Amino acid sequence: MKKTMMCAAFAVLMMVGVVHANVYTFQPVPQDLGDMHHASFITWGMRLNLAPKEYITEAVLTFKNIYDYTVENNDRLYVHLLDNPSLGVRNYTDWQMGGDNFAGQGALIGVWTDTVGGSARNFNLVYDLGALGLIDELTQYVTNNGIFGFGIDPDCHYFNDGVSFRVTTAVPEPASMTLVGIGLLGLTGVARRRFVKK
Repeated sequence: MKKTMMCAAFAVLMMVGVVHANVYTFQPVPQDLGDMHHASFITWGMRLNLAPKEYITEAVLTFKNIYDYTVENNDRLYVHLLDNPSLGVRNYTDWQMGGDNFAGQGALIGVWTDTVGGSARNFNLVYDLGALGLIDELTQYVTNNGIFGFGIDPDCHYFNDGVSFRVTTAVPEPASMTLVGIGLLGLTGVARRRFVKK
């Protein structure tokens, strides 16, 4: 019976750390961000309200089947994480003046160049914000007022089949799970006493 008590106590301790995950997927309208024309720069703002104690564990930005329509010197796609941009997709004009219109604004996620270009080849450009060390910055932006997003400056014409952003969060289970565990431990103790009396 001592083993049963030990197992029950261990089960209670294990329940305290139980969490469940939520996955939030964002897609812009239009999904391809207007094919990211070289004469424009774009903001894509979104809202995420986290529950108390909910925290971000993973965040991945994906450009599906992306390619540059041609290969030229100095073609670049600049991507930044922004705090509090306008909600939705906003296109602005820069007439491909070169350079990064979001320099100094938010965290630089990456600068990409298509060295092949010319046609689609099922290449997905994927930025894992966790691997880039940007989860803390994303969390800060989200907890400011729930509004965050991306600044994207294509210095060429980048066609794609859609952009998405997936955020995975974890939420510790409520204290009721601990209470259930304590209750089970108590029932084990009562059962033990009955067993000893017989």
